[in-house]
Amino acid sequence: MADQTLTAIEPLLSLLTTVVKEEARLLRGIHGDIQFIKDEMDSMIGFLMHLTKTQTEHNDQHRAWMKQVRDISYVAHDCIELYLRDLTPPEDGFWACVAHLPTLIRTCCKRRDLAKQLRELKDRVREVGERRLRYGISVPKKAMYKPEQDGKDSKAEEKREKFLHALEEDAKASPPSFDKAISLLPGDLKSEAEKEINEILQMCVDFDCKKMFLCALFAYPHVTKEELKTSILDKKKKLTMEGSAVDAVRKEVMLFSYSKLPTHYKGCLQYLTAFSNEKSISRTSLVRRWAAEGLVARDDGNETREEAGERCFDELVFRGFVHPVIPAVPGLKIKSCRVEGFVWDFVFAMAESENLVGALPTHLRHQRSIREIAQRELLPQHQERQRPCPLWNICPRKQHLQDDDDNMAAEDKRHPMDDMAHLLKTLPEEYRLNVLDLGGCTTLKDRHLEGIISKVSWLKYLSIRNTQVSRLPKEINKLRRLETLDIRQTKIKDAGTKHIVLLMLKHLLAGNINKCHENESLSTVQMPLKIGTTTEVLRHVQILKGKAELDMLTNLKQLRKLGVVIEGSKYNMTYLPRAIEKLSECLRSLSVWINMPTDNTTDSNDSGFILGDDNNEKGGTNDSLSPKNLQSLNIKSYFREDGPGGKLPSWINGLNRLSKITLRDTRLSESSMTIFGQLESLRCLRLRRGSYNGTSIILHKGEFQKLRFLLIDQVTVTTRIEFHEQAAPELEKITWTVDTRMVAKEDTLSGIKYLENLKELELNGHWIDLQGHINKVLADHPKRRPLLTCLFPIFELTITEM
Repeated sequence: MADQTLTAIEPLLSLLTTVVKEEARLLRGIHGDIQFIKDEMDSMIGFLMHLTKTQTEHNDQHRAWMKQVRDISYVAHDCIELYLRDLTPPEDGFWACVAHLPTLIRTCCKRRDLAKQLRELKDRVREVGERRLRYGISVPKKAMYKPEQDGKDSKAEEKREKFLHALEEDAKASPPSFDKAISLLPGDLKSEAEKEINEILQMCVDFDCKKMFLCALFAYPHVTKEELKTSILDKKKKLTMEGSAVDAVRKEVMLFSYSKLPTHYKGCLQYLTAFSNEKSISRTSLVRRWAAEGLVARDDGNETREEAGERCFDELVFRGFVHPVIPAVPGLKIKSCRVEGFVWDFVFAMAESENLVGALPTHLRHQRSIREIAQRELLPQHQERQRPCPLWNICPRKQHLQDDDDNMAAEDKRHPMDDMAHLLKTLPEEYRLNVLDLGGCTTLKDRHLEGIISKVSWLKYLSIRNTQVSRLPKEINKLRRLETLDIRQTKIKDAGTKHIVLLMLKHLLAGNINKCHENESLSTVQMPLKIGTTTEVLRHVQILKGKAELDMLTNLKQLRKLGVVIEGSKYNMTYLPRAIEKLSECLRSLSVWINMPTDNTTDSNDSGFILGDDNNEKGGTNDSLSPKNLQSLNIKSYFREDGPGGKLPSWINGLNRLSKITLRDTRLSESSMTIFGQLESLRCLRLRRGSYNGTSIILHKGEFQKLRFLLIDQVTVTTRIEFHEQAAPELEKITWTVDTRMVAKEDTLSGIKYLENLKELELNGHWIDLQGHINKVLADHPKRRPLLTCLFPIFELTITEM
């Protein structure tokens, strides 16, 4: 419970520190109260840090006191943010004071109420601090302190992959043995406590339980032999006497793994209870919701909250608390995850234990209710006769159409958005609603959104993804704290975001990919005319005015992910590379969709410059353009047709951190594969329709040393793939979808026998007649011997007829 209380206090302490630094501008009489609250919170957070490092359980007095601290921190945070939003005094100077005079008069009552609230808050904080001393709440004298976890390790990912691979091999052994995985455990634990580890593994029946236990040991190397005995082994006799010993052992293992999670990760894990009614959970949405709720902590000043959330997500996957919905594709991030039933029960129990009333904490309870209402479908009586009146004037019960069936539940008679409005109305005044996720809400219309936004001015995260909304209301600009706006897969037109002013917005997510038989297009919204300088993600926005909008982009020095849709005119193609060059230090992901010019007077050879080197003298692409920190590159561009294919620029060779490339309509020549093959970090290469002009894809010796996933999707002219010895030694999956007009031939695949780490081969198209030949090719694989094929296939072959 101390972990969750820390999570609530730390954002407040950061805010108080910022306010105290502005002492000269504080309203008269307020500074002393804020300074006192900050000092008290400093002392409380120090005490809580002691509690989080102890191995003893918290008693009822500890739990009651920590709940009081958490409640006060939420109220104090709201009070201070209200001051910063509405009551901040003007800058120094005569004219600034004159300009501020109308505001001063208008906020007279507010300032009086704020001063009263701060005095009451100060008294409450003092009382909570004295109550701890009065009831003797202290750190247990015999407490054993847990050392903090190790910091970042540049080779940590590689070590974990090796460990997980050893786990898989151990599981396939007959009989299963985990000697390889145990040998890779860090520290002296593998030698000092090998007996205890094996004894616990024997208690675990299923593989998931064993994996969770070993992954916890791998991630937290400070566990002692004595701790293993007291936490699990000493309970063995009691567990075997219980009716369901398997579930009891699993629970103890989960509790052990949970206790070794870093402080903030526990709060992130408990937040999953808000998704208990959903079949899958989007990774990016989850990570950004964590950031908006203040649940993640950054390791250093250069790391964003989203990056910290990504680390947390990867850790929860590694520990076995969440699982990918679709098996992870090598080289790609997990798109969505799920939680197993027995883990749900455990997470709910942990979340409820934080609340003394035996239920979920308030913020989790409200988030669950919001998602339940958002997923509720519209009933027939509402589809036939929808009332045109605004959402916020609808009475929850009396103004609804009466249904003939008196036995129908009252909530089924109401429109889902009426329940949403009622829920938002009944939220406590002191409660901060940071997140409103309406993604996938089929009942959400424009009039509903306008009414909802007027009630949630404190939002940091708003998602209306995959809804019927066609416009953003003017009230959207009232969300001055909004950090994430997700409007993907909506009907909002291109000018729908042109006039929004959200200066604290960090993530703007928009766009719909329209797929047809011959081509793919991306429709999206225009770039806002005013945008905050702290923006981190713009994906995707439409560039219409060229230089003016691109100049705005260059001011976004924290921009990590950029996605643009732009017309491939000569004018645009001159300024786009210059903008990218100025963002080269901060960009991590770049997606550029270049459309063919609509002006018939424009030379089509000017389009597609983004990957060309022949415009150096005209201010186009050059070696200095190279965004050296780029990790992901997505290009859709029509290339010049004056040669056998498009040409990659020389600066691609300098992208040593580039791990993922996706190309469409680039018409690259066969020589471009050699350039890709030299990239040190490339793990994923996806060649989609029109991206490649060569008839053969050849991976030569020594190339693609880190490549894990290769996708060829309807690249029409490509008829064969050839792997040379010592090429792509880490390749795990190949997915090849042939064009419907192409018939695969027997020489299509060669050199598969050299891919020792290949696990999956997926072939889509006219392959069915070649299944016998494909099996023969795979039979030459050194690890695909007949005995192993029968017992433990080294990889999966999927052939789909289109």
